[in-house]
Amino acid sequence: MLYQIKQWLKQMFAYPPLNLDEVDYDLYWKNKRGENIGAISDWQKIRADFIASKVSGGKFSFVDIGSGDGSILNYLKERGSVADATAVDISQFALERAKEFGFNTLKKDLRSRSFTEEIPEGDYILMLEILEHIEHSEIMLKKSYEKARKGVFFSFPNTGFFIHRFRLFFGRFPLQWTLFPGEHLRFWTKRDLYWWLESLGFKNYEIFCYKGVPVLNKLWPGMFAAGFVVFLKM
Repeated sequence: MLYQIKQWLKQMFAYPPLNLDEVDYDLYWKNKRGENIGAISDWQKIRADFIASKVSGGKFSFVDIGSGDGSILNYLKERGSVADATAVDISQFALERAKEFGFNTLKKDLRSRSFTEEIPEGDYILMLEILEHIEHSEIMLKKSYEKARKGVFFSFPNTGFFIHRFRLFFGRFPLQWTLFPGEHLRFWTKRDLYWWLESLGFKNYEIFCYKGVPVLNKLWPGMFAAGFVVFLKM
């Protein structure tokens, strides 16, 4: 817990490096996971467990948009939820690992608006930590919903998390990036999320708030949960 407090303090007061170089996503995945590529992180596991709890009772087809190395799809496959799956990402290096897991792969730049017309169909479509990185989030979400037969899962960080509020209090804008300045283009709080979904016409959904400050993230998720996972049901 002491380590986590130090990290929060750093996030409250420090600025990320101002890297202006073009991002090499193959290199990103090599550096991010290295020899552990394909392994699932703690954050990913929490998201995947939520998904698994909602799709139990059969095997289904999945399309993971922004799949990375396919670790979440493989986690769901190991739990008997996946009949077939397509991993979609910009990194060929990451997709090669997803292919080793036995998934179909599709190399696409999700930042391109044209991709929204090429989204493959599936029972469930996943977009985990993706929508905050693209300018056309609304189009991506609505098009994905049209291509899903049973539902869509998506996730993004909570801009209302207390460290971001403290940054504003101390005169700094909430953290916008880790790798480069244009990394995060869109931002939502919990209240924003409810408004956004209703404005887009979605009525049947479930929001799961996770990570952040234990216990408090359940009592006051808008302030103390670090992220959201949303399940749009058909």
